[in-house]
Amino acid sequence: MPISMTQHAPQMPAEAYEQIIADVEQPLRGSDGFISHAAEITTDGVTVTEVWETRAQWERWFNASVRPHLPADAPEPTVTELHNALGR
Repeated sequence: MPISMTQHAPQMPAEAYEQIIADVEQPLRGSDGFISHAAEITTDGVTVTEVWETRAQWERWFNASVRPHLPADAPEPTVTELHNALGR
């Protein structure tokens, strides 16, 4: 079942997000189950929303490639099951 993941990193500057995405963009695009990634940068930090084919695929990616870059006090992502998800 497809999922949506939303991760908010309060007070993360745009520059920090840019460094992280530069390192993970290509591997993310080729990751099994990845559908889409969107980032919103505001004065309150960075919010990332991704869509994946399954929660297990997202968890493997997140734990191996993203979590190590996040501050220790970053809030846990919100994961929501979707009825449908379409990519290109």
